[in-house]
Amino acid sequence: MIVALLLGSGVLLGLAALVVDVGNLYVERAQLQGGADAAAVRVAQRCAVAPDGCASVPADSLAEGYAGRNANDGVAAAEVCGPRVGLGDCPAPTGSLTDCVRAAPATGPYVEVHTGTRQRDGTTVLPPVFAQAVLDEFDGVRVSTCARAAWGAPARATVLPLALSACDWNRYGRTPDGVGRSFPVYDETASTTCAPGGGTGGGPGGFRWLTDAAPGCRLTVAVGRDYDVNTGDSVPNECRNADLDALARSGRPVLVPVFGAVTGSGGSAEYTVSGVAAFVVTGWRLPGIDTGPACAGAATTCVSGYFTRTIVPGGGVVGGPDLGARIVTPVG
Repeated sequence: MIVALLLGSGVLLGLAALVVDVGNLYVERAQLQGGADAAAVRVAQRCAVAPDGCASVPADSLAEGYAGRNANDGVAAAEVCGPRVGLGDCPAPTGSLTDCVRAAPATGPYVEVHTGTRQRDGTTVLPPVFAQAVLDEFDGVRVSTCARAAWGAPARATVLPLALSACDWNRYGRTPDGVGRSFPVYDETASTTCAPGGGTGGGPGGFRWLTDAAPGCRLTVAVGRDYDVNTGDSVPNECRNADLDALARSGRPVLVPVFGAVTGSGGSAEYTVSGVAAFVVTGWRLPGIDTGPACAGAATTCVSGYFTRTIVPGGGVVGGPDLGARIVTPVG
């Protein structure tokens, strides 16, 4: 009977160690991974807009703050690395769960955030609850995770499906300098410094709404691809329920596709997206929506706004031409 009780208690302790201690490891890892994911995106945003704040000390402090907020006890260790001046080199992959889940980008800036166990007393191991009763010399384990985020000009992104011309970007956006530089963009049939679509005199100009937008007036586009456009200037059905008037009042930048070439005409025209820009809409003078600055001269149809340089939320794929827009996206 005594032997049976001893054997039974050993089995129970083993089961308790398996259920409780291994469960704690999974919970710890989930918290650390959530902190690493959040910290990587936030540090990448900081690095994209303020390179001086991307050095190791402020970056580590920022990352630790986000990692700690994702931990149940409010404490976690975090270190930032990446291919930037001021940051340390990232450790080589080990093939273990401590690695980021994908290989690092071959080009372009990115940061990695490595999070690890830290207790309130400063120790860096997760203490066991039952495992030490089964394994005398087991004092706990340190759990580590990794997340990576990159930033740069979009090569693929979800945009407001209002295609503006590369000619207009060259006129007004090459050195965007912020608020107060609003200008009108006319439809493709109007006579402007940029030629009507497919014409001569500065490259194709004007604007057109791309087809196949999702509800909410958004469309995912990729640089280098051709897209069909709506004929006429009316707001597409998918965008009629979107609050475009509020967008014009908000001063909030949105991503817009920039087209560099037009093939065909009318209903068969295709517009080639050559990049993605950040654009602040300040007014609409279109059928069904009339707000903001009036069009110049005799024109009655135009979109007013200005290009700017900023990070626009939404993620995507980086690697496109630099037209001022920046996105931050997880990459591992």
